[in-house]
Amino acid sequence: MNYNRITLVGRMVADPEMKTTPSGISVTQFRLAVNRPLSAEAKQRGDQEQADFIDISTWRQNAEYVANYLSKGRLVLVEGKLQIREYQDKEGQKRKAAEVVADLVKGLDRREQDGEGGGGGGYAQSGGGYGGGGGYDQTPREEAPQRGNNGGGFGGGQQAPQRPQQNRNTPPAANNYSNSGDAFDDPFADN
Repeated sequence: MNYNRITLVGRMVADPEMKTTPSGISVTQFRLAVNRPLSAEAKQRGDQEQADFIDISTWRQNAEYVANYLSKGRLVLVEGKLQIREYQDKEGQKRKAAEVVADLVKGLDRREQDGEGGGGGGYAQSGGGYGGGGGYDQTPREEAPQRGNNGGGFGGGQQAPQRPQQNRNTPPAANNYSNSGDAFDDPFADN
């Protein structure tokens, strides 16, 4: 039996970068700093906590949510799968990169100054619907007026609307994903 599932909680190192594939699919990339827990023995020695910096990519509606509502410094929950992809660097050398392809990203801390109206929002691609209590129906950060904690989004016992399943969980194919930063191949296209 094979199982590839990762759950991470950490802080965003920089603002996410959203791009669009030639076929119009949104993809957002960001880096997450995740602290390594110290053993009791290491704490007694006074060792410093260390962090791992993990590259995250997310697609479609999840990518749009991340780009519009999350920013540097936010505490974020990420669920997805580990993917190792190969690419050629500028000198033509073959390289490998590990990243998490997220199918759920959720802001965990409250950032009312961003106009989000409370923490907890998220968009789960795996469920085909909206995540828990807040954020997704708010206007993007650039246009958001200052307001208090009003919850927003779906939650509070309401049934989330269901969207037709459209193979949202298919991960990007490792050999179709470009690291050039210029363009992305559509991993969902029928080739």
